[in-house]
Amino acid sequence: MKELLPAAALGHFVMKVQNIEASNQFYIGLGLRALDIFPGIAIVELRGGTHLLLFQKDDDQSSMLQNSHVGQRPDFGSEKLDLMIAGHTKADLELYRIGLIDKGYSPSAIADGVLYGHHYFSMQDPDGNGITFYTNHCSDKPV
Repeated sequence: MKELLPAAALGHFVMKVQNIEASNQFYIGLGLRALDIFPGIAIVELRGGTHLLLFQKDDDQSSMLQNSHVGQRPDFGSEKLDLMIAGHTKADLELYRIGLIDKGYSPSAIADGVLYGHHYFSMQDPDGNGITFYTNHCSDKPV
């Protein structure tokens, strides 16, 4: 049976940042694809085609954008992004995490237990925005 794709997908996620170049390099280092940089905005792409639009704070273009808070849980108060890796297991997440450490990032340890079927860890971007990285639904059980 052919799986139907959802009728809609997230097209753009907007964030205001202090330094476009630093934030652009930060997100590219996480494995997002660089698309383009324009005056006052950088665009990177997540797996699945969603674009992360990084607007320069205190720029005419971004002045009309409302500040928002996306965090889902009190213990992740600064969370702005919730990213899902392609892997399903805690080992897959640990390999991704070690790759980030090798690139100079400072992610937290992988949390004990799972959250709604996901292993996860968190870190902050250059502006202090929290990012949580999740596995696709856990499948640590042998198949």
